[in-house]
Amino acid sequence: MLRRAVNVCTGALPLLASGYACIAWSQPEGSEDAVLRIDLATALQLADERNLDVAIYLERIAEASAEVAQARALAVPTLRVGGNYTRHTGNLQETSGQVLDVDRVSQFTGLEVGVAVDVADAVFAPLVAKQNRAAITAASTANRHQVLVDVTTTYLRLLQTRAEARIVDRALERAVDLATLTANYAEAGEGLLADAETAAVEPLLWEQRRSISAERIETAVTALVELLHLDPGVRLEPLETTLPALEIFSGEEDIDELISRALSDRPETEQYDALVAAAEDGLTAQRYGLFMPSISLNYSSGEFGGAPGSSIANTGDRDDLTLLLYWQFDNFGLGHRARTNQKRAQLSRVGLERDKLHDRIVAEVREDLARLRSLKQQLELTVPTAARAEQAYLLHRERIYDQLGLPLEALQAMQTLAAAELTHLEVLVAYTLAQIRLHTALGNPVDSQFP
Repeated sequence: MLRRAVNVCTGALPLLASGYACIAWSQPEGSEDAVLRIDLATALQLADERNLDVAIYLERIAEASAEVAQARALAVPTLRVGGNYTRHTGNLQETSGQVLDVDRVSQFTGLEVGVAVDVADAVFAPLVAKQNRAAITAASTANRHQVLVDVTTTYLRLLQTRAEARIVDRALERAVDLATLTANYAEAGEGLLADAETAAVEPLLWEQRRSISAERIETAVTALVELLHLDPGVRLEPLETTLPALEIFSGEEDIDELISRALSDRPETEQYDALVAAAEDGLTAQRYGLFMPSISLNYSSGEFGGAPGSSIANTGDRDDLTLLLYWQFDNFGLGHRARTNQKRAQLSRVGLERDKLHDRIVAEVREDLARLRSLKQQLELTVPTAARAEQAYLLHRERIYDQLGLPLEALQAMQTLAAAELTHLEVLVAYTLAQIRLHTALGNPVDSQFP
């Protein structure tokens, strides 16, 4: 588990670092930039609240919900309120064919209620819209899972870079100590000047490495600020000082069981199931829509009047009802056939994309499990490696102070110790991330309750 320092707690979350999500603001004297001290739990909470990719998908869900409402309203009548004024002067042909010189006026004021709907659209459009909304909702869940993984990865990389900086600082102290001892030996005539110059190079190299570490810390902070959509002037500092070593999976799990769980629980599977269902509904609408009529119904009621000349007269109530029922064969049915073939091809394409997704999920689970097993073995080796490298360095230092060896003899031991510590740190972070990625590959978000 992650160790945390609690300053101001914003609430309990069942996150990777179980406990309270804590956040602390401070303003260093003489600095205009605010320092935001957060833990991983808070970073994940902020990702849910502020990440732009999460917000964009929420708006896509809102759009899809509006489209469902529009589809459901296809058979709802439209109300029109207003008036109609007609003024005609000049020739007008009667039904008998006779042309008359007419001067007349008419006016209608009232309301009209009308509905014009394709029955196939009214039946199937809401079904398609609901499946599309379900697909977008599942895609939003998958996007959120990935965002949480990205935030966790970036946060752990930030902890890693800060831990690297501490390792580099310790290596620099050892290098300075070694260079000083070697120079003293050379001045006393007990060592070579060439050895002193060689030892003097080592602190310079670690100074360069310290500059690189500072750059990597700033890069990680910048990436995390971007993911959390924070003010560019905010400087992030993690509350944790130690890195986690999660044990969600032992590496001995049955691969077939993990694959079955992933195929069942991944939101991407739900997304493509909904897309296939939407494509099936679209194809059904095209197949049977040809046999479903279109309906146009209009009813108007109001006051109508008219007379020869330009003055309105003879006003009174008027009601009209018009019903139209028809079947439409676009391009003598050729257009309908083309649209049916298009929907059939769309259904086949989405089905193939779902199969491709399943193959990708299977590959991800296999790769993640293999990587986890490999990193677990590496981690078991890096712990004693770092311990023995430290012991070797201490033994060389004892030889120096007991005047049994030269300072330069400890140079290689010092370099080996720093390399072993950095390797252990890299493997530890990679192992933790491998646990998280396999957890997510099975369809679980990072903010689930971890063992």
